[in-house]
Amino acid sequence: MKGTIMMKKTKYNKKAISRMLMVFLIVIIIVIAGISSYFLLFKPAGKQTIKVGIIFPNTGAFSPFGQSATQGALLAIKDINRKGGIKGINITAVVGDSQSDPNVAVSEAERMITVERVDLVIGAYAASLAMAISQVCENYKVPYYEVIAAPNGLTLYRGAKYIFRFAPMGLDYGNISARFVVEYACPRMGWDPKQIKIAIVQEDSPWGESCSDGVETALQKYGVSPIARLRYSSKSTDLSSLIITLKALNPDVVFATSYTVDATLFIKQSSELGFRPKLFIGHSAGYETYATAEAVGDKIRGIFTVGFPLFAVNYSSLSPEVANERAIFLESFQSEYGKVPDHWAVLSYTAIYHVLRKVLEIAIDKYGGISPDNIRKAFLDVDVPDGNTFKIHGFKAYPPDHPNAGHNSRATLAPVCQWMNSSANGFVAVWPANLAVATPIIPPPINW
Repeated sequence: MKGTIMMKKTKYNKKAISRMLMVFLIVIIIVIAGISSYFLLFKPAGKQTIKVGIIFPNTGAFSPFGQSATQGALLAIKDINRKGGIKGINITAVVGDSQSDPNVAVSEAERMITVERVDLVIGAYAASLAMAISQVCENYKVPYYEVIAAPNGLTLYRGAKYIFRFAPMGLDYGNISARFVVEYACPRMGWDPKQIKIAIVQEDSPWGESCSDGVETALQKYGVSPIARLRYSSKSTDLSSLIITLKALNPDVVFATSYTVDATLFIKQSSELGFRPKLFIGHSAGYETYATAEAVGDKIRGIFTVGFPLFAVNYSSLSPEVANERAIFLESFQSEYGKVPDHWAVLSYTAIYHVLRKVLEIAIDKYGGISPDNIRKAFLDVDVPDGNTFKIHGFKAYPPDHPNAGHNSRATLAPVCQWMNSSANGFVAVWPANLAVATPIIPPPINW
């Protein structure tokens, strides 16, 4: 009898335990189903937008260039979003204005990071503005992407971790111009480079310093030393004393770095004072823009400049896909803004559309999402081959342990161009041969 009772109790306990397990499993299934439904329906995880701060000089002395750069950036973001964004996430542009003033640039960068909470900052056109904005971003550990400005110190020996640059730096511009003069122009002029007189003239911001450092460094490799390096403020309204000094030195070649207003002033006053070097070569900015040609007229003819024409350069090395995108861009920019894009609009657009887009995709795919640190790591990973941007050169950032960390190691392709006339199409690539569409006129017909 006692054994029978024990057997009944055991059977009862087993049934009770089975029922409890069944209830427990049902509860677990309901909880899992509920959680799954919540994530499927409401999708609480993941950023739903990528905020990009854009800081160019939309007012002030540099405003013509800053406005163009802003337009190029906004069109690139619009085109990316139109094609589905970054892995389905749209980019939101937050536009600022440095007002061509480094102090304002600092304030705008602070606002972008602390108030707008942007994921990265893009800028800045001018060297002084780039240096100011980049330091704020580095301090806050937010990536800064410079698409135009060329100061060597932005990346060189700076040891920064959050600063990246797309375009060539001043050393590159100076190296290209010096090589052209020594290797190409001197033999055709019948000159011994070590016997001619060379002067360097520059505005005194980091832009002028960077290009002029590049010229001097490159000339030293050929055993050539300039007879003078003269500096002036780009805000100067009278360069006559500088030009009188140059006239007394009587250089055969002048390397010059200026912005638009001072380049115009230098050409006009050189003409008035009778200073006319046998060969004159500038570095982008003031000696590339059509605004200068328009202001000085036929006096621009014969001037060489390291720059990048919109049309008159050999684009045959572009990949078929990028060549097609370039044609679409030229049409859409004119449709959007009612004008032909300039060099700075093109730079801004292609740096974002062909490089930053891939950076953000890597941040999501490889590192799990959009954050400043993930964007930084993605910048170091991204590899865009030559021929895959509108500037022809690709993008691969130097690694953190490199002296030039963050700079684009592929940004070395820039042609020497010559002004054949003062029209918008008069600026033509002439050297090296793989980028040229015309032969340099040497001796150049400088007639100011």
